[in-house]
Amino acid sequence: MDGAPTTSGSAGGGGGPAPFLIKTYDMVDESTTDEIVSWSPNKTSFVVWNPPEFARVLLPVFFKHNNFSSFIRQLNTYGFRKIDPERWEFANEDFVKDQKHLLKNIHRRKPIHSHSHPQGSMVDPDRAVLDEEIERLSQEKAALEAKF
Repeated sequence: MDGAPTTSGSAGGGGGPAPFLIKTYDMVDESTTDEIVSWSPNKTSFVVWNPPEFARVLLPVFFKHNNFSSFIRQLNTYGFRKIDPERWEFANEDFVKDQKHLLKNIHRRKPIHSHSHPQGSMVDPDRAVLDEEIERLSQEKAALEAKF
């Protein structure tokens, strides 16, 4: 009690990284699963080498689902971007091997359908639908390629 730091009961922000980011970092950092997901050679991005196995084996261990598309959407909300169109490689400037303390700098972005940009209100929903369709088709393509 006396002098002991408390982690519960703090109001609001907390300042720590989101659980999604910590779990994703731990999953990528786990060297026993490098054939499924691993850091890229430069350690500033990660690659999902085997999306079907990633969804079947790893996602249920770290998250309450096994949906690869949902995982990708979550990455997008935290500002990760796809690095290589030929593979599932993602990066965020604050998601770096051996720099877990940087995760606190990654924040969830506001949804694009926010009412704060009325001029773009006609374009943004259309863009979101197209982006989701592209993501779905890319995932289908990767799944098909993994089978052959």
